[in-house]
Amino acid sequence: MSLFSRRPDPSKVANASAACSIIDGPMTVHGDIESDGSLRIDGRLEGSILRADVVVVGKDASIVGDVTAREIIIGGSVHGNIRASGRVELENSALVEGDIDAAVIRIHEGGTVQGKLAIQPLAERERLTSGKASRPIAITTSED
Repeated sequence: MSLFSRRPDPSKVANASAACSIIDGPMTVHGDIESDGSLRIDGRLEGSILRADVVVVGKDASIVGDVTAREIIIGGSVHGNIRASGRVELENSALVEGDIDAAVIRIHEGGTVQGKLAIQPLAERERLTSGKASRPIAITTSED
């Protein structure tokens, strides 16, 4: 074995796709985050998540910024817009102050959204990106 031997290719290591980054409860992060893996926020993020596979926002967590990922599950609060290529799920303790754009949106009883919901199935999204635009489905919520 050489002192300067090459590191193994991460894509060939078992469970490489199971990587998960965590911002724990007492932690506050200032700045934007990009990840190819999963991300769990249990603390406070003052910045945007620009790209991630799966984002989980814990019950006591808060994000001040936009969130973009394939799948997003929210239990805490997000003050910014949310974009998911797949699914967004709001738990009963979730608060979102911003617009949500996703292929699938699930809101549990008690979850709160102060913004617009735009739901476009994946087939519709592909058609829009190929240049054959049509009107997206939009649902607007408001306080009574």
